[in-house]
Amino acid sequence: MFSNKRADGSVGVASENLYEQPASSAVRTSFSYDKGRSSNHSIVDECLTMKGDLESEGDILVKGKVLGNIKCKMLIVDVGALVEGGVEAEEVIIRGNSKGTIKASRVRLEKTATVDSDICHQIFAAEEGARIKGALRFKDDPFNAESEEPKIKAQTRAAKPASVASVTVIQQPSS
Repeated sequence: MFSNKRADGSVGVASENLYEQPASSAVRTSFSYDKGRSSNHSIVDECLTMKGDLESEGDILVKGKVLGNIKCKMLIVDVGALVEGGVEAEEVIIRGNSKGTIKASRVRLEKTATVDSDICHQIFAAEEGARIKGALRFKDDPFNAESEEPKIKAQTRAAKPASVASVTVIQQPSS
């Protein structure tokens, strides 16, 4: 039952990539885990809801819910999982749900993703079927990117003549 012997008698080897998705069209929600592999990753399981910020020098796989900010090397939000808060990571792969700001060098939204986030990125990819509500912003350095809205308000205040009581700036997201 738990043997990794194949029908032809050969022995299977665990996948080298812990986060690898199968090539089949079916969505896979479980990952292989090689106990002998020295890895630096954490898993928020399906039955867990984390409230608060998470920070790791390694990778984080979210299968449950995280209500708070996440900072890590690689973040994977699995199918049915939720991250509600800011995200800073080298790479972000979303298969589930995300709400908040995402700052990452590489962002990939898979077909099951539902994202309500502003995404600041260097490299972005989305599969057909991914749902995105928010703004996409390319930045050479997404981690030091400031929001454009405070700059506009600051410039408006500096340029405002003394006789004007108030100025309202409405910025529409660019498509």
